[in-house]
Amino acid sequence: MNNVYRFFAIGLISILTIFTLSSCSKEEMEVDEPIVSDSYYVKYTISGSGIYGRFSNWSATTPDGGYYNSGYQTRSWNETFGPVDKGFNCSVGIGYYQGGTPTIKIYVSKNNEPFALKANVTGASASYEIN
Repeated sequence: MNNVYRFFAIGLISILTIFTLSSCSKEEMEVDEPIVSDSYYVKYTISGSGIYGRFSNWSATTPDGGYYNSGYQTRSWNETFGPVDKGFNCSVGIGYYQGGTPTIKIYVSKNNEPFALKANVTGASASYEIN
């Protein structure tokens, strides 16, 4: 008779264990992995046109607000800013240029990948939203 009780006890424990484990949802059993957000960097370049092309009074959006340069004439400029978040609006504006219309390029790098050209404009302004 002692063996009969032991058999029922083991059977009951087995059934309860199976019931308990099967009541957990898949999400409860999975380990939560940390969410890693993407990191973006933006690189702006401005190039004057021709041998006499110069520009001044330019601005660009940065993670800290804006970059401004006034009064200084130059033939070219480039700067990299970041990290920025998805949805960041990259923009460059030139207040004055001479000797031809400058070329503005905006490059974006995601998670330390190589920079990819996102905007290439011959003019006084360019923009691109990181999506």
